[in-house]
Amino acid sequence: MRSLMSLLLTISIAGVLIADPPEPSRFEYSGAAKTFLPRLHGHPGALAYRQDYPGGFVAWQESARSKLKELLGLQRIALQVGQHQPTVQMDQGTLVDGYVRHRAQIETEPGIEVPFWVLRPRGSEDKQLPVVICAHGHDADGWNTYAGVYRDAEHQKSTMAKQGDPGVQAVKQGYIAVVPATRGLAKAISIPDPKGRHGNRNCRAQLMHCLLAGRTAIGERVWDTTCLLDWIVTDLPGVDAKRIGMLGNSGGGVLTVYVAALDQRVAVAHPSCSLTSYTSSTGFIFHCDCCLVPGIQVELADMSDVAALVIPRRLLAIHGKKDGLHSSEDVERAMERIGSIYSATKVSEKFSFQWGADGHKFYPSMLWPFLNESLLNH
Repeated sequence: MRSLMSLLLTISIAGVLIADPPEPSRFEYSGAAKTFLPRLHGHPGALAYRQDYPGGFVAWQESARSKLKELLGLQRIALQVGQHQPTVQMDQGTLVDGYVRHRAQIETEPGIEVPFWVLRPRGSEDKQLPVVICAHGHDADGWNTYAGVYRDAEHQKSTMAKQGDPGVQAVKQGYIAVVPATRGLAKAISIPDPKGRHGNRNCRAQLMHCLLAGRTAIGERVWDTTCLLDWIVTDLPGVDAKRIGMLGNSGGGVLTVYVAALDQRVAVAHPSCSLTSYTSSTGFIFHCDCCLVPGIQVELADMSDVAALVIPRRLLAIHGKKDGLHSSEDVERAMERIGSIYSATKVSEKFSFQWGADGHKFYPSMLWPFLNESLLNH
């Protein structure tokens, strides 16, 4: 039976909640932490959206985007990169199962070369096709996994079992799929953690170096993706620049939210098993350290308001009913917040939230109809 919160959510954003959510599952603190953490985290940020924001919704978006760029450290990255112009190298491609797969790399700042795959339907060179950027999360080989480039038979088997090859799925439906390595998560573009100083976690090593230099790890990933978007719309043949989507699961979904919030060239965004509040109602932090944006709760707002920067573009959020990384109660709270802002701006039909039946994975049967409606069947 649905909880009272579920019913209220269904009423407030009718048509958004699909399927019964799982039973609430959240971590409870004890002792001083039980009262301290909710008090620490339980306040709206300085730029949380409100309908009486001076200048209206567009003014709020401009202010919130500006603050988000600052907090992510993008301005600092731009200063540190200086006059560097990203360059791309791409091979001639290999025919694979009805599509052509190209290996490429982009130098997003001096000495930082991000490898990526481009998957293009065979015989589509003279067509203008939509593009889907597929951002992976905590998988050292994630960009290969998403593009169907396997180490061995076991790698392929495990990927297929969880439908974890969105790049291949995209190209077989008629998209150009761009599948980059995620900095700090993919082994191919990570800073090592010598002596295990950061818990033997390359993503945390990346974060620590970033924080010392006035950056954030997620900001570097946004920077890389923005550079890739620049190349896609200007130099990748056969691209319809008005039909660009982005998707990602887990940490790739977090990246998808931030890129879509800031870059309006992303027409449709799908964060899978990732878009929720930064903390639970009890103060539990949901996302990995490497997603940390210092001060964002106070100086800007919760993640739901960041996601509202995607408005008026389309946004699909999916969470797995058996995903133990997130609390159903807090997911629904965040979805209600996003839905209310979409409704307030008269574009409620552009946002959808769905519960998947399983765990921390993609749900292609829900994902592709949503993206196709705007990008493929346009």
